[in-house]
Amino acid sequence: MKLWRSAFIVLLAVNILFLIAFVFYVTIPAEDHISYEAEESAVAEGNTVTVRTSKADFEGIANTYIQDAMKDQPMPLTLSVNDDVSLSTELKVFSMTLPILLSFEPYVQEDGNLLLEQKSVNVGMLDIPPESALKLLRDSVTLPEFMEVNPGAEEILLRLSDIPLDDGISVRAESFNLEEDDIRLRVTISQ
Repeated sequence: MKLWRSAFIVLLAVNILFLIAFVFYVTIPAEDHISYEAEESAVAEGNTVTVRTSKADFEGIANTYIQDAMKDQPMPLTLSVNDDVSLSTELKVFSMTLPILLSFEPYVQEDGNLLLEQKSVNVGMLDIPPESALKLLRDSVTLPEFMEVNPGAEEILLRLSDIPLDDGISVRAESFNLEEDDIRLRVTISQ
């Protein structure tokens, strides 16, 4: 009887150790994981105005800056704003063109930047994981400096404050309400 009791205790201990190791393994982030946290940056000094814009106007402005920053890139990248924020592009593979559509949920960060959390991905008729699609986007094209792709977290950060505007002008997001077509941006002109 002592043998069975000892075997049970050993088995129980192995199971508990396995459970602890599994929880530890799942909760430790991967090596390439970078968690975005809003930067504690000073509010730009100068004259500030809040601009209320629509989804269509924001889309047009964003695409103008994206196309200007990517004018030397062979791969087109287009941002669209409807019920969500989408990035569409094309990838040439073996002389075939694959359309790629990435859909995101936008969140305004404390520092005025826009964090896009991935909702879905469509690559032609292929079913690929969202993390792979973001790695493909990041590695296939040189994105503008104000777009930071984080495949591990399945998100893209639009650093609005890093968009190259005329000297002394900075932009921060205040709100991004797609349901009511109400996007508010804070534009600051330094003196």
